[in-house]
Amino acid sequence: MWMISAYVLIEVEPGLDKKVLDEVRKLDGVSEAYFVMGSYDIIAVVKDASQSDLKYKVSKGIRGIKGVRHTYTLPVIT
Repeated sequence: MWMISAYVLIEVEPGLDKKVLDEVRKLDGVSEAYFVMGSYDIIAVVKDASQSDLKYKVSKGIRGIKGVRHTYTLPVIT
């Protein structure tokens, strides 16, 4: 089974950036998370997940945080 790392771009509701970043950083499997400029507000790195783990961590973990408007996931297969 392939282990996947992924960059997850996160768009956040205005005014909730810091709260969302703090919550993303607490999630299991998130190794890094930073503010970015542009169409998205935060980039998170999810490490060493199976495809089903990655789907769960993004859909239930990151998207489950209040203030997350939209995500875009970029899987990296190593």
